[in-house]
Amino acid sequence: MKFGTDEGRLIEQWSVDGGEYVMRTARWSDLASYGAMHRELYKEQVMASPKNADTRVAGEALGGRLTDMACGVGVLLVVDTDGRIVGEGTLQRSNGDGSITLGLLILKDFRDKGIGRRLMGALEGEARRLGKQRIDLTVWSANERGYHLYTSMGYREIGRFPDWIRSDLAPGGTSDLVWMLKDL
Repeated sequence: MKFGTDEGRLIEQWSVDGGEYVMRTARWSDLASYGAMHRELYKEQVMASPKNADTRVAGEALGGRLTDMACGVGVLLVVDTDGRIVGEGTLQRSNGDGSITLGLLILKDFRDKGIGRRLMGALEGEARRLGKQRIDLTVWSANERGYHLYTSMGYREIGRFPDWIRSDLAPGGTSDLVWMLKDL
């Protein structure tokens, strides 16, 4: 299998609620919008965005993901509308043999539009393209919406670390870390 930078490869286009959406692989020119999305997630107090991503932090994250794509060991898909990135789906190296780790982030105003489900479906296809047989992920038990999405797409819980995460964002101040897996 030949790998290149693969930047900007179109995955899917669709319309919903009067908006036009494009899912594609990320590209270096996404830096400003990518950083803006992560800063907005930080303001939303999304549990997966612990840092207020300035240009350097966003650049390091985006650069690492693009390098992984170029090396054929990862994928970064973004969803944009009107040139603004509103969601991302990632595949990154996993410790499991034949496995790859999935990550998903979507801005609050763009949830419940099917973006997460579309990203996950596309990421499963990308994992197969990379020769993987399984996808693993972790989710906070306090993220009921995410947990429901993952189980509805065939992911099963394979482990739970009770009270793993201490955060004022979790009800009661703690949340379990749930490890999930899907065989492709």
